[in-house]
Amino acid sequence: MTTTTYGQMQASGVRLPDIRQKAYSDATSMLDLAKRFYQRAIQRRRLAAMDDRMLQDIGISRVDALREASKPFWRA
Repeated sequence: MTTTTYGQMQASGVRLPDIRQKAYSDATSMLDLAKRFYQRAIQRRRLAAMDDRMLQDIGISRVDALREASKPFWRA
């Protein structure tokens, strides 16, 4: 049994019903959002862990770094 991906079907000219395309699009958007949230959380954790010399190198004060690091991952 072989599995055909959505991309393969689209490349061959097969069109899914609109509801399935919408569901695929929504799922892809949700995965992209989850990835963005995860990356933001990691970046903020790394920012909080930087020492003063590193923060000075990138031009950010300790106060600004801690303010950014304390934001929840969903807030830009």
